[in-house]
Amino acid sequence: MQMHQEMSVDQMRLYQAFVTKSVEAREAEEALRVAMDQEDGGDTHTSETLCDLRRLLADQNFRLSGSECVLLACLSKRLEGEEFTDTKRINILLHSFNRKPSNTTKVVDGMEKKELLEIRSDGLHAHKMYCLTDRGQRHVWALLERLSGSNSSDRLAIVD
Repeated sequence: MQMHQEMSVDQMRLYQAFVTKSVEAREAEEALRVAMDQEDGGDTHTSETLCDLRRLLADQNFRLSGSECVLLACLSKRLEGEEFTDTKRINILLHSFNRKPSNTTKVVDGMEKKELLEIRSDGLHAHKMYCLTDRGQRHVWALLERLSGSNSSDRLAIVD
């Protein structure tokens, strides 16, 4: 703070030019990072979101409902590039975090009735494929935001 009082006017102008150039360089660096992230399809943001999802699923102190777990797993699969997923893939993912609901198919059917998931099936006994609807995506992003900003002892169900 007192450095400027010890500087001559010429030194202060040079320092001002230095700061201006430093700010311009920092802005250019940040713009480059944003452009690179956009060029690679937002992979950095997607990767960070997947890390957050996995951290939340792994933290057993979060008391997540079956619906919450399925929504988070569906978002994870979507971010990994799978538009439609199935119960087996969701069960494997959730089981790896000790989060598998007692009956994922029942949870999925309930979420379809709430228009959070869209189900596609080739027949009565065919394997069902499903994906998040626009409404489901809004719910899961809101859930992720709420969980990311809380401590793990909070009960934050928005879909049961």
